[in-house]
Order: sequence, then structure tokens, then C-alpha cells
Amino acid sequence: MLDRPVPLRSYPPTNEDSVAVGIDLARLEHRETGIAVLRGGRLTLLTSAHSDAEILALAAIEEPNVTVAVNAPLTVPRGRCCLDDDCPCRHDPGTRSREIERALLRMRVPILATALIKVLARRGGALALALRRAGCKPLEVYPYATLRLLGLPTQGKRTDFGRRRIHQALQPLVPGLDHPEATEHQLDAVVCALTADLWRQGLATTVGAEDEGLMVIPDTAAIAKARVLPMVAESRALYHPSGTESHTSEPPQDQGTRVGG
Repeated sequence: MLDRPVPLRSYPPTNEDSVAVGIDLARLEHRETGIAVLRGGRLTLLTSAHSDAEILALAAIEEPNVTVAVNAPLTVPRGRCCLDDDCPCRHDPGTRSREIERALLRMRVPILATALIKVLARRGGALALALRRAGCKPLEVYPYATLRLLGLPTQGKRTDFGRRRIHQALQPLVPGLDHPEATEHQLDAVVCALTADLWRQGLATTVGAEDEGLMVIPDTAAIAKARVLPMVAESRALYHPSGTESHTSEPPQDQGTRVGG
């Protein structure tokens, strides 16, 4: 069973003591989970893990100003008690998606319904519960949405060229990111941590419903008014000389879905 939604709270602006942990969760333990840690906005750790114990050991940092952001569904659709095929809730109410997914689709950000990635969702819910028991309140995030809303590259992360392009575009926003050989899951973890850091700075908002679950995404209006805008513009320029990215057509399925490795 996935964990119940917990109201999110905002944090004071990022300072040297703040820690943002990004987790690009794999749906199965034998697959790679990316882990990134930002301290005061600077990348200090980029690694991979596999077992839940490894992930918790890296994520449950015993410091006061820690925010953990996870790329995985952390709650179930409204009315569902679980995502099991043999449970009556599969047919009554039978809801497959959450307001999170519906809101993102209205924003033209492709994402799979929670029930279609139930293996990842189950692991995400279990990890969220373990993190809360350890004293952390995890945020649900979606790296593809963050990149797309910031106007940064989203495609090709399964190729060397695509990963290096995303890496280069992220560098102005993530001091300390100098890992051109980073895997796609490690790069997604960096984006998760960046999203958490934006949340701490008041530069992120949420989509979804309080009684079902919320996802944190960049607040483009707040970013436009903040001093980070020049860095975002620099990141866009590295990716596209005109400073814009066309999203008139949908990206390939492997770039806009959330399958958990």
C-alpha cells in the first residue's frame, strides 16, 4: 500500500546549511537508482544505489535542513487503497491516475498514470513511509517536468550526446556539477535535487490535490522575478542558441514517461 498524502510546507531560503537530496528511484532493486546531494545549492555527491537500505543510508541525512525529493509516485489515486490487481478498488472506483498526472497533461507535460507504473509506485510509497519514519518528509518530483518547464533539454538522455547536452545545460544552475560521464539516472537525480532546492527558495509550486498527493514543480513566474533567471537563461542558451525550445510536438515516449529504470 502506498503512503497517505502529507501536507507540504515551505522552507526558508537556501543557505549554506541546507541539504537537498534527489532520488531517481528505480522500480526494482537490481536496477540503478540515482542519488544526488546539494549542500547550499552546490552538488557534493553524485552516485548510484540499488537496495532500499542503500538508498535510505544515503538519503536519511541526520541534519536539520534536509529536503528529499523522489522521482516516483508516492501516493495512490483518490478512492484507491492500493494498486493490487486482485483488490476490489481496482474496479471500484478503478481510478488509474491522480490529479497530479491530469494537471501535468493539461500543461502538455506527458506522464504515465500511476496505475500503469504500479511497481515503481509501490516502491515509491514504501520509500516515502521509511523516510518519514526516519524524520524526513519527501517531496514527489518529476525531472522531465522540471527540465521542460525550465526550457532545458529533455530528449536523448539514453545517448552519450543527449546526456552530455543535459549535463551542460544544468551546469549554470548546479554549481559543482562536473560529471560528463553521469548516467541518465544520476542526471535525473540532480534534477530532483535541483527541484527540491527551488522549493526551499520559494521558486517552486505544486500540482495535484492535498487529499490525494502533490508534486513539486518549478514556479516559472517566481523564477522570472528572481535573481536565478540569468542562470536559467544561460542554461537555455547552452542548449539552444535562440534561448527557446520548441514543444509543439510530443517527445519520444522514452523521454516523457516515468518508468523507474
